Amino acid sequence: MKLLNQILACLVSALMLLAVVEGGLRLLGFGPRPTMNQFDSSLGWTKTPGASIRRRTGEFDVTLQTNSRGLREAESVGYAKAANTQRVLVVGDSFTLGYTVDRPDTITGLLGARLGAEGRNVEVLNGGTEGYSTDQEVLWLAREGAKYAPDVVILQMYENDIFWNGQESYLRYPKPRFPADADGIPATLAPLADPGLEPWWVRNTALGTLLSKTFSTQTISMLFGPRPLPPEWGPRLSADASGWKETAAALRSFGRVAADIGAKPLVLVVPDKAQIEPAARSAMQQMIARPDYDPDRPFLGLVERARAAGLSVVDPRAALRAAGDGATVALYFERDWHTNARGNRVLADALADALASPELLGAAPTRAGSWGPAPIASAPSTLGRNLLFAVAVWLILGTLYRRRFPDQGMGGSYGPVGLLIATVVLLIYGIDWVAGWLPFWLQRFVPGLVVAVILGASLWYLRKRLGVMAELFGTFVRRGQWYVLPVLAGLLSLGALLVVAASSPWLAPFIYTLF
Repeated sequence: MKLLNQILACLVSALMLLAVVEGGLRLLGFGPRPTMNQFDSSLGWTKTPGASIRRRTGEFDVTLQTNSRGLREAESVGYAKAANTQRVLVVGDSFTLGYTVDRPDTITGLLGARLGAEGRNVEVLNGGTEGYSTDQEVLWLAREGAKYAPDVVILQMYENDIFWNGQESYLRYPKPRFPADADGIPATLAPLADPGLEPWWVRNTALGTLLSKTFSTQTISMLFGPRPLPPEWGPRLSADASGWKETAAALRSFGRVAADIGAKPLVLVVPDKAQIEPAARSAMQQMIARPDYDPDRPFLGLVERARAAGLSVVDPRAALRAAGDGATVALYFERDWHTNARGNRVLADALADALASPELLGAAPTRAGSWGPAPIASAPSTLGRNLLFAVAVWLILGTLYRRRFPDQGMGGSYGPVGLLIATVVLLIYGIDWVAGWLPFWLQRFVPGLVVAVILGASLWYLRKRLGVMAELFGTFVRRGQWYVLPVLAGLLSLGALLVVAASSPWLAPFIYTLF
């Protein structure tokens, strides 16, 4: 019986350690990323019909839902097209899908609102799928998109399409690849092999996700130089980067498929953030640190090859730069590289202007006034939101302190708590300010470094007591008193925090604020 209890005690200890690590990873943003994709033997993957997932970061909180046909559209959108209605189908990747914005703020949602405000009887459908490259979008159009009988098909492209058009896999999924001489759907494409589901612990735990990324086999070689770079950035560095021939073939095939299904083709190339915002361009130049870096090279190459394939192209760079007003108005997310709702509106306007061409939808019956949602307001200030949160915490903790020690008076209760919280806020923003002066490629290591310094300092102040704490914990493990371990761990953690707070004036504000 004692041996069994000791085994249980060891298991409980291990589970507690794993729980702490799992919680810490999730707090740092390393949790498992939800996906709505499922394997497809010809496309590599498709969106799961009837799926609903939530994507949440510090910049956006969006719920994505698909209808029974796998589109991010209402269930009422079917294959049949209503009489006297025109359809515009947009095929593309995550920019089109819009996983960083709500459905009305996607490119397609805003384009539909704009066309409706012009008096047009037009449906705009979202055929975007996260991670797709041009070859997959053309295949999906031929197999599934054609069922919607579109009058116009818009192909949305981004610079990473170039590299992935030349690959036969994307992350863990296989994908099709068009031969360089393709001019339509290649007859030589073989069915793809199902990679199967990832293990449960990889799909559902932060620790499993991290270990999988750490120890998985690297199948895509990095670009070497002053520092390793993702291979999809190759077109920024060289006009002869991998994937250009396959990209040209996919564009020719897009034009051929559009003609076969009776739709008029149009291409939208989305610029990279570094092409629009001078600060982003400068930061990327610092990070890449190569004289041959040119963020315009892949964009211009895509435009050139699309026009060589006989396709009309929408170039939204001037409209985005004008709307950005010298980078005083954000059109892209700060950390995520996708366009935000405001940027999507600029892209939708550019598409609407292009669709007014006689070769596409023709002139609008009426002039669009105030269309769709009200002009998108500036995003709330992160500083203001955080200060409001700090004030709320101050009032709550100050009130609790006042009730616990009524003899301290108002100043003696709210004053010390306010100073502690103010110190923490100043330290956090001070660290952020210092990080802003570091080279761009070093900034991403600052949060981990701060956490490591705090943990290291805490261990230093506890160094004389760690042996006693370990012996106490080990005693209960040897006795097999596993049921006491969670309480013991809590008491030891509380005691350790108090010891560190009493030993360090730098760490004390962070710790006392917890209480």
